[in-house]
Parts: sequence; structure tokens; C-alpha cells
Amino acid sequence: MACVAFLIGATPVVVGTPWWVVVVLGVVWVVAFLLAIQWFTARPRTVIVLPVVVALVWLGTVLGGAAWLGWGLAYTG
Repeated sequence: MACVAFLIGATPVVVGTPWWVVVVLGVVWVVAFLLAIQWFTARPRTVIVLPVVVALVWLGTVLGGAAWLGWGLAYTG
């Protein structure tokens, strides 16, 4: 879960996403983290899958935003 948190935190710097996308992805991460805490003893194998699911949501969001909304196209360097 920590690795995915760093992905989400670096998204506005690396990809150039709007602030509201980072907030939504952060909420998705918090919900997954709370589920991981709740499921830790009852469903330990599911807890292993949760970071992968959140990373796939992040990847789909970034790729979709780049393809259809033009994120990451403005280079100001």
C-alpha cells in the first residue's frame, strides 16, 4: 500500500494531473487501506491483492487522462 501511496503522491509532479484527480485517487487509497486493515485477519490473501487493484486504478486513470484529457502534454521546461 505504501508504494501505491508514493505513486499517487508523485502523480501531479510527473504526469501533470489536476488537483482533484489526486484527491480522488487519495480517497481510493484511503478506502483500500481501511479495507486492508479490516481484512488483515479475515482475508489475508485479499490484502495482498488490494495494492495491485489500486495501482491498476491509478494506471487506468493516468493513461485515460493522458489519452482523452491531454494530461502530461504541457511541457514547460
